[in-house]
Amino acid sequence: MLESPNQRSRCRIRNMVPPVQMVTMPSDESLHIVLFPFPGQGHFAAFLSLAGHLHRARSSATITLVSTPCNVDALRASSSAAAAPFLQFHALPFVPEEHGLPAGAESTDAVHIHHFLALFEATESPALRAAFDGFVAGAACAGADGAQVCIVVVADPFLAWTTVVARRRGARHAFFDSCGAFGSVVYHSLWNHLPHLRTGGDAFCLPDHPEVTVHRSQLPRFLLAADGTDRWSAFHRRQISLGYDTDALLVNTTEEFEPAGLRMLRRTIDVPVWPIGPLVRLPAQRSNNPDRDCDRIMRWLDGHEARSVLYISFGSQNSVRLEQMMELAAALEFTGRPFIWAIRPPVGFDNHNAGAFRADRWLPEGFEARVRANDTGLLVHGWAPQLSILAHASTGAFLSHCGWNSVLESVKQGVPIIGWPLQADQFFNCKMLGEWGACVEVARGNDEGSSVVERATLAEAVETVMGGAAKGSEVRRRMKEIQELVTGAQSECGGSSVEASEEFFASMLHGTAAGNEC
Repeated sequence: MLESPNQRSRCRIRNMVPPVQMVTMPSDESLHIVLFPFPGQGHFAAFLSLAGHLHRARSSATITLVSTPCNVDALRASSSAAAAPFLQFHALPFVPEEHGLPAGAESTDAVHIHHFLALFEATESPALRAAFDGFVAGAACAGADGAQVCIVVVADPFLAWTTVVARRRGARHAFFDSCGAFGSVVYHSLWNHLPHLRTGGDAFCLPDHPEVTVHRSQLPRFLLAADGTDRWSAFHRRQISLGYDTDALLVNTTEEFEPAGLRMLRRTIDVPVWPIGPLVRLPAQRSNNPDRDCDRIMRWLDGHEARSVLYISFGSQNSVRLEQMMELAAALEFTGRPFIWAIRPPVGFDNHNAGAFRADRWLPEGFEARVRANDTGLLVHGWAPQLSILAHASTGAFLSHCGWNSVLESVKQGVPIIGWPLQADQFFNCKMLGEWGACVEVARGNDEGSSVVERATLAEAVETVMGGAAKGSEVRRRMKEIQELVTGAQSECGGSSVEASEEFFASMLHGTAAGNEC
């Protein structure tokens, strides 16, 4: 998957807009960037990182993040917002009950998975569209002394209807793909073509990317059941159709890390594709408070040898089935390796209340007491300072669901991954990392139909990645190689992601429409 520097340069040249004179562009003071993430924790985290990145590139530009009221309140109160005083927020009216959702259900982490489709469809509501349209129209007319403002809308691909608003208001538009290039383009192709319906076999090729083979075990349950007429198919196909009318696509990756995925994206969407990543959060800072979760965890890590600890997390809203959880716990005891497990209730239980975890019901008898007594395990209920854990010298591997934020955070710290993808693009993120040689896939899925996960298999994977054998050394070496590549991409001295960011701004400002309605 590696390409020569000359090949990478040619990829970037294909994206470049006609030469522009930077000095003739509108001033940063007249630029207003409007960010609109899909309401999910992973999406919010990525967009907050994007906000910081855009501010560093254009410090005088106004940047506003829009979402629904509960989400805006939570984001304003977050430590990420406190570290970004430049960032403005705007709440769009939204009443969950009007869409068959529980009160306060304004993001994916606030609803049961059975309500996901209703939430996705609610983000397309005419009322939300009208409110966003009104905000963009007002922002375009908010310049000093009546001067017109250059509006750039940067939206989530799941909110593709924002292209219509941008066109109506004379604004430029871009999508920010908070997922990886390869995972995104494969997921896009699966929904656009539903190729699994055309074959009775377990493995099949993508019609528009025949070099990619997909296995049925890599399809989420609702995609596997899709037939083109169902509500999930209808939603995704509406987004795909509207998405082709954007002006640009920002991707949270680098040219060097995902050359194949970016080539596929550029064949799929006929607009410039700018890889500007990796954009990740900063590690939490230690304090002098011994009771603060981050400090307690860091002290625990301080007591262990370098690269000896396995970190386990399935993301902010994911978990595994009860029987899978039992097998994983047994495997951890079998290896005897120290671990930190950011643990949530099993699938099918109250996964939104991590504090109500029932170790007596969901883990082997006496497990938590034993690992605490011999200091080999730390169970973290609820939030865990993932960046700080991955950045610690004692962390040697990450058992992950392969969500893209987690992948990038692990890559930034050079920590190899043991992959257990659960849904959506995670299967293909894991596949791409496996092709790099930086990840060992140990299991797939958490649905009732997913394969049985046995403790011996889990223990073997942990030993393969963390042990002293040649395979483990190679996995660690390959992840370090990726770490060096993505670090170089962010260099101010010719890094590919820095160049892509500048080219993005040139594209947006050079081509700004002049027909804003005031």
